[in-house]
Amino acid sequence: MNTEFTLETLAITLSIILLFLLFSTLLKSKIELNEVKHDYKFINGLRGLAAVFVVINHAPFMLANMGMKNDNFSSWGWIYVNLGSFGVQIFFCITGFLFFDKIMKSPAIQWEKFFEGRVRRVAPLYYFSSLIVFVIAALYSGFDIFNKETLLTVASMLTFNFLDGPSKIGGIVLTPLNSVTWTLVHEWRFYAVLPLIALTYKSRYNKWVLAIALLLAAIDLSMSTIVCWAYFLSGIIAAALHNKLRHTMPATWPLSIIALGIFIYTCGTKNPQGYDALRFALTSCFFLCITLANPRILHAQCLNRLSDISYSIYLMHLPILYLTFKIASHFVDMSTISKTTFWSINLIAIPLITWVSTLTYIHIEKRFMSKKVNSATIPATPASAPII
Repeated sequence: MNTEFTLETLAITLSIILLFLLFSTLLKSKIELNEVKHDYKFINGLRGLAAVFVVINHAPFMLANMGMKNDNFSSWGWIYVNLGSFGVQIFFCITGFLFFDKIMKSPAIQWEKFFEGRVRRVAPLYYFSSLIVFVIAALYSGFDIFNKETLLTVASMLTFNFLDGPSKIGGIVLTPLNSVTWTLVHEWRFYAVLPLIALTYKSRYNKWVLAIALLLAAIDLSMSTIVCWAYFLSGIIAAALHNKLRHTMPATWPLSIIALGIFIYTCGTKNPQGYDALRFALTSCFFLCITLANPRILHAQCLNRLSDISYSIYLMHLPILYLTFKIASHFVDMSTISKTTFWSINLIAIPLITWVSTLTYIHIEKRFMSKKVNSATIPATPASAPII
């Protein structure tokens, strides 16, 4: 794939999206029975797509990340060079939007219950997926895990990667198994400053604080190649504008067209933008357009089903892809398989990812969610992970 805009890349991308929609629809009775009600349907639809975007962007890396060389084609190829990072940035924006929206609408917040709810919402599935990753790595290392490297990695996993570790279990590099979990550190940091954000919002100096935050974001973006915290700020601004302007927008379809144009440009450009200033501007503009336009297509129930299991998809897709390719390697020679066979293996994993994600959503996520309390005293606990 020499270019990002080809029939081949479009066909693969649409196939992955449609398969996720198909198999989540086949499981709709289980998902909808445990559905969590949310205020914003368009946010749900966007979250579901963002999770699939991350899967699409990781799929081409499986052979290379697993150390398998192929003589026929390079597996280290991108399907739309910026699709995965775009999905992660949307997750960050969604988190900022939802929690600031709750701050604006809640007269008082019981922060001890809030943080308890966040732990119950985010931690159980994270630790379950980390256990799966540990077992897989231990198995393929021959259980040669009693060493300092493994101990430091486990410490890192237990602390949501706040403690740096070598990311190796028994010599097995964890990149193809859990490379998405780095985003959770940024989520927890945002949760930590939410009380300060709430206090600032109720202050008469809130506009000055916002101006300072924007200035700091501009400075950070101009000096750093990877800036994540600013996307939460974009979500906060989008929430404020959405609540102020949603009833006064004369026509929303131009905003939807602008958002679509930004999406096409961002995903298709060959030059990786990553987390730099240009990407921040594009993603922020896209998200702002979506929140103001409220496109009806994002209200589709099929996308809302994906939203419910999006956190599970985000955390579980890499271990499942890893095992799928490991098992397939016993039947086919990965060094000589064709591109068609390579993508067939990826597509075969999708029903398994959807099924496992549905089970973990029902039996882990939903089970450990916070108990319902008065919505006037504590924000709801939406799934954002980026998610994850």
